Amino acid sequence: MRSFLVVVLLVAAASAVAAPPTRTGAAAWRSDLDTLRRELPIRHPAPFLNVPRARWDSAATTLDRQLPTMSRNQALVGFMRMVAMLGDAHTNLDPGPALGLRFYPLELYAFDDGVFVRRADSTHAALVGAKVLRIGRVSAEEAIERVAPLIPHENEGWVRAWAPFQLMIPEVLDGLGLAADVEHLPLVLERDGRADTVRIAPAGRIADQHGHGPVPIDMSGWTTMRTARAPWWEQEPEQPFWWRYDPPSRTLYACMRAVAPSPGTFTNRPQWDRVFALADSVAPARFVIDLRENTGGNGALNRYPVQQLLRRPALDKPDRLFVIIGRKTFSAGQQFTNLLEAWTQATFVGEPTGQRPSQYGDHRPLALPVSGMTVQISSIFHQAPNEFDDRAFVPPRVYTPLDSKSYRDGVDPALLALLSPDTTAPVIDVMARALAAGDTAAAERALATARSRTVNRFRSFERDVNALGYRLSGSGQSEPAIEAFRINTRAFPHSANTFDSLGEALLNAGYRDAAIAAYRQALVVEPGFRPSAEALQRIGAHPQRTGGAGDAR
Repeated sequence: MRSFLVVVLLVAAASAVAAPPTRTGAAAWRSDLDTLRRELPIRHPAPFLNVPRARWDSAATTLDRQLPTMSRNQALVGFMRMVAMLGDAHTNLDPGPALGLRFYPLELYAFDDGVFVRRADSTHAALVGAKVLRIGRVSAEEAIERVAPLIPHENEGWVRAWAPFQLMIPEVLDGLGLAADVEHLPLVLERDGRADTVRIAPAGRIADQHGHGPVPIDMSGWTTMRTARAPWWEQEPEQPFWWRYDPPSRTLYACMRAVAPSPGTFTNRPQWDRVFALADSVAPARFVIDLRENTGGNGALNRYPVQQLLRRPALDKPDRLFVIIGRKTFSAGQQFTNLLEAWTQATFVGEPTGQRPSQYGDHRPLALPVSGMTVQISSIFHQAPNEFDDRAFVPPRVYTPLDSKSYRDGVDPALLALLSPDTTAPVIDVMARALAAGDTAAAERALATARSRTVNRFRSFERDVNALGYRLSGSGQSEPAIEAFRINTRAFPHSANTFDSLGEALLNAGYRDAAIAAYRQALVVEPGFRPSAEALQRIGAHPQRTGGAGDAR
């Protein structure tokens, strides 16, 4: 799969604030809009999978009607919105160098505790580390919400990854109406507990680096907010793939920013062979594959490392193999994540990935002849290993959001979590002991506490509790099993399967009426849920709809 990097997302903005176009200008924009409306639906294999055709056509008609009264930047933002509406992150608008996009000399980042100035050029070094409260007319968070519809995305993580970059393009801010004067952009920054308003001016034009790097600006001389040594994930920034072994922690760490072949070859086998030779030699306590900033490459190269992992069962264990994912895990990086999730026992740490497991990609260019912009249009569907996988992202089992203080101090929460594993007793074990003692309330509290922890934000315990119920039932502990299933229905009331499992346990324990009520509730949650419908048919009960799961025994 072709790599897809941020310059694709820095889309559709003009070189300067401009007056409304003349009639000739409006006619030119309409010509490009006609090209877009005609060609995109033909070239994309499933253009209206996520948006109805009628809605897209209506948006195009509205844009066409408004073009004569729009400024150049407003028109360009309108094109951005049209392309992003498809909800396919690989189908995007590339403005190219001809439009002369500019940038403010700040790099913003959306940390867990807010938007901060992560880096800046030497002139604005004093602003580094400040929290951004307002950008132009709106708050920082509202600015992200306003720019989100212009970013082709499939989940919120991809927006959080790239919205801060979009918001440092004057033409985008002007097209959205977020600032009255983008030549002297007002920012409200919080430093040392005090809010100040500063004004910044555009610093230059963005170079054309499509497909060559995540930031189309040379930031090598910029000042960073980090005050300590860079953590592993930000070291060797020019290397798409590098690794090291850390003897004190017995950790083999492989940072993979792109799925790319080894230098001078068409395969990545030479590099991976060296990694696995090292693993065989040192027998690491943990093997970490860091994909948090892997924005793409050649997905066909993903199979070999997975095969090598499967040949090493000593490495392929949940407490030894770790994969760090994040908001920039995308394209071929997402495909690598898919394979690792499907075929290995890896524990995923970090943030949710930036793309759906099943994705369209391998974009092909459509030139818009008048403006000089290019629409990159997906051409191929890449199916996730599970053909029924309709998730918006792959979640981490251990969620480790990055906050501004950790970044400033050079602390990597993801690596810290796997180097210092949680020593608290597994919640399922706590629940099992409580249920064995007849303390259902304690078991329910243990589950609620586990679900409330930050590290478990994207972890669903539904299957774990269900498995506990079946384990108890299989060992003859029918009453504790029933209570486990009941707890699951209360914790996950929108899951038909929890009520179906409860119905099965009740029926096996001889509580026929309560079982019927549970099966019927499963059908309320999910009409036509086959296991419950079939269970009711087997016991001769009508699958009528009812409002409760039934507690009578």
